[in-house]
Amino acid sequence: MSTIQDVLSELELFAPSRWAFGFDNIGLLFGRTTQTVTKAVVALDASQEVVEFAKSLGAELILTHHPIYFVGTKSIVERNSDGQFVLGCSEGGISHIAAHTNWDVAPGGINDALATCLELNDVKAFGIGAEVSYCKIVVFSPTSYTDILLDAMADAGAGHVGLYRRCAYKSPGIGTFEPLPGSEPFVGRAGKTEELDEDRLEMICPSSKVDHVLAALLSKHPYEQPAYDVITLRPLIEQSCGRIGNLPVPMPLSSFVSFVQTKLGYNALGWGDGSKIVSRVAVVGGAADSEWQSALSAGADVFVTGEVKHHISLEATAMGLSIVAGGHFATEQPGMRALKELMSSRIPSVEWHMFEPIHGTAASP
Repeated sequence: MSTIQDVLSELELFAPSRWAFGFDNIGLLFGRTTQTVTKAVVALDASQEVVEFAKSLGAELILTHHPIYFVGTKSIVERNSDGQFVLGCSEGGISHIAAHTNWDVAPGGINDALATCLELNDVKAFGIGAEVSYCKIVVFSPTSYTDILLDAMADAGAGHVGLYRRCAYKSPGIGTFEPLPGSEPFVGRAGKTEELDEDRLEMICPSSKVDHVLAALLSKHPYEQPAYDVITLRPLIEQSCGRIGNLPVPMPLSSFVSFVQTKLGYNALGWGDGSKIVSRVAVVGGAADSEWQSALSAGADVFVTGEVKHHISLEATAMGLSIVAGGHFATEQPGMRALKELMSSRIPSVEWHMFEPIHGTAASP
C-alpha cells in the first residue's frame, strides 16, 4: 500500500521542492501524509470537475500542476472555486498535491514535454530558475576511506551537478595529529605525534541537505573526531525553466504556427513576418511571455508560450523574435500526461488516471 508521503517522496526525487520559484505553493496542500492511496487523478487545474471525476473513481489523491491558494486565505467557502475544490476534497476524503514550477523546470517536465511535442532536437535549457542555497562540504579522510565517504555523501544528496551525480574533488596531502589521553585514535597512540596520508574531499550540496550529508559522513568516517568544513556558496540556479532546440526541417513562420496548432490540438496565434524561415525554437509553457528576451538571447528564431500580451508581441517582433501563443492549457497539458505516465511507472501500486476537460481545447488563447 502506498501513502501520500510515498507520492511526495517520489516527487522530491525528480522534481524537488527546492526547484520551485519563491512565489509558488507546492507539495501537500490538503490532506494527511499517512493517507493510503490506491487511485489518483492527475490534472492541470484544481477544479470542481476534477473533484467529481476523482469521486467517481474512488480516488484518494488529486495531483495537479496549478495549486490552490498562491497566497494565504481566511476562509474556505463554496462561493469561490478554490473553496469548492477544498470542500469537495474534504467530502470525498481526497488529498491534494501540487507540482507546479518544480515540474515546469524538471527534466522530462512541462517544458521538456512541450519541446518533445513540437519535435525539437538538440534541446537545451535556458532562462530563469529558482536560486538554490548551496554549501560546499570539505572533509579530510585517510585515503583508504575516501571513496567510502564519497559514496555515502553522494547517496545523502551531495555532489549532484545538473545531470551528473557523485561529483567531487580529491586532493592528496599529509594529516598530522597527536592523540591525547583518553582518546581512541584510528591509528597511533596517545602522546605520540602521527602523520597519515589523507585526501581532501570536496563536494557541494543544497543547504537543505547539509545535516543529512554530515550525518552520512560521520557514520562512515573512521576517525573518532573527523575534521570537516561547511562553506556557504553563492546561490545557484540548478534547473532553468525554458527549453530551446531545432526543428527537424526549417519552415516559414506561417507554416510553423499551423504546425504548432496541429501538434497541440489548439488554436495558435503567431506574430511576426509569416514568410520568415524559423529553425531554432524556444518554449516555455503557460503564462511565460516575459521570457521572450531570454529566448532571444538564447538564439531563438521563434518563441512558443501559452499566452501573449499585446505589448509583448510588439516588443518581441520589433526585436526580430517571432512569437506564438499556443494556449495555456495546450502548452502545459503534454507535461501533465508525461507526469501521469511517470507516476504510473514509479508507483505502480497506485492506479493513476488522467483528467482532461472537454472545454480545454475549445477556446482560442
